[in-house]
Amino acid sequence: MRTEKEELKVESLEEEVESLKKDLFKLFESFIPPKEVRQEIVRNLYTIELSFLKILKAVLDYQVESLEKKTAGKVSKKAKRIKVE
Repeated sequence: MRTEKEELKVESLEEEVESLKKDLFKLFESFIPPKEVRQEIVRNLYTIELSFLKILKAVLDYQVESLEKKTAGKVSKKAKRIKVE
């Protein structure tokens, strides 16, 4: 029986991504010894991540613009009264 209380730590998605990045960089360090090559690969990885985020931003901006156009063009239609003789 344990007398100490165990704490359950829930890692956020951001922490998991950072730990995966660190593990990936350690893996590169062991397989690719020249420092210049490692720096180029790391720079390319950041460029890939930046490009992916720019793509997501462009798609999101397009969707927002599309929805704004749809909502701006809508005018509530009211029923007209017709006089009956």
